[in-house]
Amino acid sequence: MRFLAKSSGQEAKLFNVSLSRCLMVWSFLFLFFGFALPAQALTIVEHSHVSLQPGEIKRVFVSIKNQTSQKWVGGYGSVSLYLYGSKSAVEHGSWRKADLPTTIAQKTVSPGQMATASFYVKAPTKSGSYVERFLLGNGSTWQKNTVIELSFDVQSSSVSVKPPVAPVTTPSAPTQPTTPTNQTGNIASAYLAKLLLRPSGTFTVLGNDTLSVNFGLKNIGSSAWNKQTIVLKEVIPDLGHRLANVQHTSWVSGSDVIDVANVVQPGTLGLFNFKIKAPAKKGSYTVRFAVEADGQELQGGEIDIPVTVTADGYIEPEPTPQPSTPTPPVITVPTDAGNLLAEPIIRVGLYGTDDDTLVVRGFVTGMNLTQGGSTVCSVGVGQEITIKFDRVNKVYKASGSGCQSQSSQYYVAVAADGLSPLEVTDISRPVSWLPGANDNKFRAKLELRYAPKTDMVWVINELPIEYYLKGIAETSDVSPAEFQKTLLTAARTYAMYHVTRATKHADEYYIVDAKYDQVYRGYGQEARSPSIVAGVDATRGLVVTYNNVIAITPYFSRSDGRTRDWSEVWYGTVAWCKGVPVPQDAGKTLWGHGVGMSASGALAMAKEGQTYDQILKYFYTGIALTRMYR
Repeated sequence: MRFLAKSSGQEAKLFNVSLSRCLMVWSFLFLFFGFALPAQALTIVEHSHVSLQPGEIKRVFVSIKNQTSQKWVGGYGSVSLYLYGSKSAVEHGSWRKADLPTTIAQKTVSPGQMATASFYVKAPTKSGSYVERFLLGNGSTWQKNTVIELSFDVQSSSVSVKPPVAPVTTPSAPTQPTTPTNQTGNIASAYLAKLLLRPSGTFTVLGNDTLSVNFGLKNIGSSAWNKQTIVLKEVIPDLGHRLANVQHTSWVSGSDVIDVANVVQPGTLGLFNFKIKAPAKKGSYTVRFAVEADGQELQGGEIDIPVTVTADGYIEPEPTPQPSTPTPPVITVPTDAGNLLAEPIIRVGLYGTDDDTLVVRGFVTGMNLTQGGSTVCSVGVGQEITIKFDRVNKVYKASGSGCQSQSSQYYVAVAADGLSPLEVTDISRPVSWLPGANDNKFRAKLELRYAPKTDMVWVINELPIEYYLKGIAETSDVSPAEFQKTLLTAARTYAMYHVTRATKHADEYYIVDAKYDQVYRGYGQEARSPSIVAGVDATRGLVVTYNNVIAITPYFSRSDGRTRDWSEVWYGTVAWCKGVPVPQDAGKTLWGHGVGMSASGALAMAKEGQTYDQILKYFYTGIALTRMYR
């Protein structure tokens, strides 16, 4: 094994350290870890010296060759650099935990390749020599021959010490040493980048605001970049998905921000622009991104975006505890096409009104105002009808061209052909990345409905379930087709589960919410997403079942290398929601509840060539795909 250590300062020094000795005392291992490893597994290297002045901050880089027969997977919870002891004298505020300075930089390190890592240290205020030991492992098992001993010499000097260049909470550090070596022993200079253009200063915004990010990277390596992917690495501090989610609706997936197909030759500049959503919770954050070129993370391609949120935005509610055992109605699997059900109708709660009013017009066809299935009045294309609930008298009032009515019963606006889109003209739902677009159009039927149990007045869209799926915005139209079909089948299953139960929002007369159950944008999303529409049609009627019962299919943005059992997050057990490893997510942070399918992992699997049925059967144990309606 060859160990490299380098401290950062005005003059960087490289330390080559040879192997020295083995620890053979098992009791010593019990003292620190509570278990023992074979003696040959622990080889302490000769300590290298890092010189510091009291209170000074420096960055240390290490490289360790993987001489095992196993591939190392990087990232938090996988292969990381741990403190070999209970407390460090040189702990820095950027450490992930008090005993976990950093993780290895690479997603994977094959046998014979070098693992690299970097972390900051802060010298104690008292002069002296301090020895620290670090161990490479994943928190429960440890890699052989990777106990690293470093000596930090802290000496006072008459020379004034410059203020630390790294902020205590969010050091902007390259993830690899300046001169890593690849598996052939040559300098790994193929994929190098230098950040030349970036936003200046800090974004100061309200919670959930949209930010536009532009930056430029110069290709200073030896290989052209044929395809680049911007990847979210982490948000600091990590407050969890509810409080610090920065995923924008334009992203390719939960962690993959954009894919760029422009070729960037060595010596030229690549320009990137994308959007992020500000965290919901008030506070100061650093949003960290990396750039991958042709699947290889660019050394020097990391960018930190400082964001200050001055006021809370909308904060998602805590997940509702689920029953110990889901009990959807048992539906017998149809044996032939003649037994298939008719396409179900779904009712979507679009939004709770502020003024108890709905103004609607026919967008393509005329429109009928109905009550209890009977037509009250009809208007032509482009003509509006205003429906209002009078809270004082508890009556609904309708008015428009040739249409005046009042009743204690609610009204339903229906497209003349029963399916064309209707436009809600008294709301504005702009599309951030598409100037002039307004997602205020919805197919088939719209109604204004007062819910006495919650004292809310809701606008509800009733339409066939397949058209509902064409209007959801759970993935990008440019994502891989197999990933789209994967997510759409899971979304259909989720919707069908609630259609068959019809209990979640029964007090407000709809089946699913357009924002919190699944993001539903309506006809506008359908019109600009031909690939998603094709994915819905290709999987028409298919749902996930377990023992001939519709299986609720939770999914979330991204795992940290594994999904969770249902019982780890909610109550009881669910047979098909078992934790599985997601190596494609290794080294990333968890976004979401962690149960079921990782959208990020599913996207990576689709890119690797796996089909949607293979992906679903991997994340949901023992399930089948069943066509439930024609």
